[in-house]
Amino acid sequence: MPIVEIYAYSRLIGHASLDSFDEGMGVAFGPFQPNPEYAEIRPRITAAAEARHHKVPAEHIELEARTAAGEVISTGFVQIDDFEDVNVDPEASVQIRDRVQWLRISPPSVGAA
Repeated sequence: MPIVEIYAYSRLIGHASLDSFDEGMGVAFGPFQPNPEYAEIRPRITAAAEARHHKVPAEHIELEARTAAGEVISTGFVQIDDFEDVNVDPEASVQIRDRVQWLRISPPSVGAA
């Protein structure tokens, strides 16, 4: 499973273990492990997650996924599902735009066609 770094506005806020892949949607997802910097942006992340859950417009938050080597992953979106009133670990979802890049950085069991 690839472990990617998640950035918000160019600041590292945590890591995600993208251990699942939805082939049809091109979305990799898995547990998100925040670091201390996440606390600053968490209220905006939880508000955006709630808005998506209720199918209402959400504030745009500039999130980016990178490999541990610092390579930016070409994505359609990066989002974190984190709900303040639910005792569940947050999960990151990353829509992969560049399939060749994804196959190169992910193990065969995750990126398999």
